[in-house]
Amino acid sequence: METALTALLAGDARVKLLAGNKVHWVRAPQRTATPYAVLQVISSRDDYHMQGPSGLTDARVQIDAYAESYLAAKRLSDAILGVLSGYRGTVSGIRLQGGFVENRRDFPASASGDVTPLFRRSADIIIWHSL
Repeated sequence: METALTALLAGDARVKLLAGNKVHWVRAPQRTATPYAVLQVISSRDDYHMQGPSGLTDARVQIDAYAESYLAAKRLSDAILGVLSGYRGTVSGIRLQGGFVENRRDFPASASGDVTPLFRRSADIIIWHSL
């Protein structure tokens, strides 16, 4: 699923305009120029019905967009959610059944005493997928 989401976001003109190729999983490399995004799977579970596994998995993916201004972080977050929310299709051999935005949160990414404070827009999206 991570490969599919990465490919989907890398192919979107708006995300590319805002972040270039700076969409990372789990953590960004040190000294990554802003704006950039970090995605991570918060939880994942397989779906079952009365006959056993359905073949579907739902994953809660946290998306953190970082930038030097609140509006830039919000724009990047909105662009990423715009691509993933409601998306259905097969990417990199993974069948994406749908993305459902759960929530959004705004807060500074760094302490007020930091030399280069960043803003962070965080969102959770549930991605249903199968192989």
